[in-house]
Amino acid sequence: MSEQPRRSPVYRAGSARQSDPRFDSSSVSRASRRPRNPNAPSVPPMPPRSYQLPEPRSSWLAEQYKELAAAMRFLSIIPLPGSAQLFQADEDDDRLVLGSAYFSFVGFLLGVVLWVVAFLLGPYLPAFGLAALLVIGLIVLTGGLHFDGLMDTFDGLLGGTTRERKLEIMKDSRVGSFGVLAGASVILLKFSFLASLPLHLFATTFLIVIPISRWAMILAVYIYPSARPSGLGAAFKQTVTVQRLVIVGVFALVIAFLFGHLAGVVIWLCGGVFAMLLGLWITNVVGGLTGDSYGALAELCDVLLLLVVLLMRAWL
Repeated sequence: MSEQPRRSPVYRAGSARQSDPRFDSSSVSRASRRPRNPNAPSVPPMPPRSYQLPEPRSSWLAEQYKELAAAMRFLSIIPLPGSAQLFQADEDDDRLVLGSAYFSFVGFLLGVVLWVVAFLLGPYLPAFGLAALLVIGLIVLTGGLHFDGLMDTFDGLLGGTTRERKLEIMKDSRVGSFGVLAGASVILLKFSFLASLPLHLFATTFLIVIPISRWAMILAVYIYPSARPSGLGAAFKQTVTVQRLVIVGVFALVIAFLFGHLAGVVIWLCGGVFAMLLGLWITNVVGGLTGDSYGALAELCDVLLLLVVLLMRAWL
């Protein structure tokens, strides 16, 4: 007879393993009833494990829409359905919403609106008339917010003698002589540079210039400190992160390259360098940037970039 293979032992009820004292449930229950040593160190109970579910995609889209809506309201008067407030903070979430990552995109939308106006009215208006209409139209589309910041900034920078006095003048809502001169100069320079361009470059100019100037503003906000510990400038700076700075800069660069090719890249670089130099000057004067300074940066970047476009018009 052939040898039968060995089988592993199977323990059933009443078997030797069940009768083993090591597996006697009564011994476990008796041990649990033993008196506890009062001198033994107390072991805190283990906290229950918490598992964070991944954020649903719909929540992410809602967050991005809120960012876009805040950027639209901050930079323009273009209505957006269900737009958020300028910035929001509640007791459970102290994150401010200003949509800095979408500033270049909103600037591009403003450029598209002006491009449509230039396309529709270009055949019927002379260059001077169309240039004046587009310059005023940009101020209207932005609600005059940046223009107001420009005038307040120059009132303070050129009107005060001390840092505290300059900041106090900038905070005053009344406009002084230096603010009026700065505002008039910016409008005149924008009009003259734009009117000097060929008519077919009007639309391309705004599609390139406005997104770059909004990116340059975010760049200066990220680099330089806030002049005040509180206020719109300090709140704005808290929202600008490296990720948002990269997003807004890359979008402006892509738009500049698509519509201006290599010349657009040069214009993009000029906008960034000018914003850093202007921000450095303002920081040296008043110790940092304010909400009014951000508007001044946007307006003055528009002027410089229009000049660069005029100088490089042969390559556009």
